[in-house]
Amino acid sequence: MLRLFETIEETVAKLLLFATVCLVLVASLARWAGHPIIWSVDIAQVLFVWAAFLGAHQALRHDEHVGVDLLARRLPARAHAALELALWTMVAAFLAFLLYYGAELTLLNLERRLSDTPISYGWVTAAVPVGSALLLVTVLRKLAAIVARLTGRASGEARP
Repeated sequence: MLRLFETIEETVAKLLLFATVCLVLVASLARWAGHPIIWSVDIAQVLFVWAAFLGAHQALRHDEHVGVDLLARRLPARAHAALELALWTMVAAFLAFLLYYGAELTLLNLERRLSDTPISYGWVTAAVPVGSALLLVTVLRKLAAIVARLTGRASGEARP
């Protein structure tokens, strides 16, 4: 079930990015031809912000974010795991902050319209709490794996 969700999420992110590129291209050509599409920038913004959050989640899930581990990888295994635990805990706290305040921002923007369209600006800001929730779930899974490693449950060892 989780793999199906990941596949759907990946496909949606790719489609959103593709749609953003196509819309910007068509809008640029239309503007060049003297027939600007006035709503194109706003719709491209909605598509891109959702693609960015979904892409960030995929990168986090596959450990593909840029990281500097020059010193951390030289630490002993338990110290490295403890450092990871502390850092992922901070990331989780930040994502919880984004989730809470992103939801508040989305509620404040529900009545606001996206330029000349009937679309609510809440669709733009909703990417923040939804994306943060996805990222937070992945971070919590990473934290659980680190705790399991530290307590010896990951490899089947007895607890110290």
